[in-house]
Amino acid sequence: MESSPTPTSTTYCVSRSRGKHPGESTFKARLREKRRSKGLRIHSSDESEPEDELESGAVIMHQLYNRKVVLYPDNTVVKFGKRTDLGEVAALRVAADAGLPVPHVRDTSTSSDGQRRISMGFIQGKTLDKLWSDMSVEQKKDFASQLRGLIEKMRSVPAPPNYIGGCDGIEIRDTRSFSTFHAPACCDKNAFNEFLILNLLERIPPVMRTAFSRQLQTGHRIVLSHCDLAPGNIIVKDGKIEGLIDWEVAGWCPEYWEYVKFFDCFSAGHDWKHYAGDIFPELYHEELVLFQAMSPWQKFA
Repeated sequence: MESSPTPTSTTYCVSRSRGKHPGESTFKARLREKRRSKGLRIHSSDESEPEDELESGAVIMHQLYNRKVVLYPDNTVVKFGKRTDLGEVAALRVAADAGLPVPHVRDTSTSSDGQRRISMGFIQGKTLDKLWSDMSVEQKKDFASQLRGLIEKMRSVPAPPNYIGGCDGIEIRDTRSFSTFHAPACCDKNAFNEFLILNLLERIPPVMRTAFSRQLQTGHRIVLSHCDLAPGNIIVKDGKIEGLIDWEVAGWCPEYWEYVKFFDCFSAGHDWKHYAGDIFPELYHEELVLFQAMSPWQKFA
């Protein structure tokens, strides 16, 4: 895999992949208003796209902004929309080769109007967020232990040399504050740290930027990381984890990255994050404190 150039302040962009659908839910409306309240611009490209007619028997499993996930009668799941990232396919294939429970990719396509589609096999079960609040502490610990085993398996996968970024070998994708940042893949950990510093707001006091920069380390291993281990992305059945889904921002990252991003993931008010000590084989206290301090200064639009 070829090394990518060191990132510069002009190479980053944000995918404003969020928009409003007719009849959107209260939850989605609140997210949109939150963007407005933070002064985020709402572009015409974020507005709703025409609704596709679904064939008989098809069920919308998930719909948020300009992306939709539909289950068809033949047990094919299709994720589609102009903001669907086909880089997820490479991550799913790497994960499948490692023996991780992920959907089987059947096909991908891009239509003439820019709609991207990923067709996958359906994994039976329910997402963990639907069950978590009714579980006992023992049950929660059991699922945490199962997820820990999957993380350990992810970390056992050999990483490509001189590379940090998505599994497609193209770029880094980092989701925060309802937007996804895109940046060139990095050739080493110094370049990745530069990416993190260059993505701080211009108005940050220089002494803070310098302080953050000096705290970033380069001694971590590069490992396969999901980067969004939210309960809604974990499918369970009969007390077992049957699938990990939504690998859109997955990639080869410093080993602490999965841990710090875990505390950014959406957990719907559950005590999910209280079980971090059971989920992760290693805790990165210093890195977590650093990134929590950096978070208010990160660009999100």
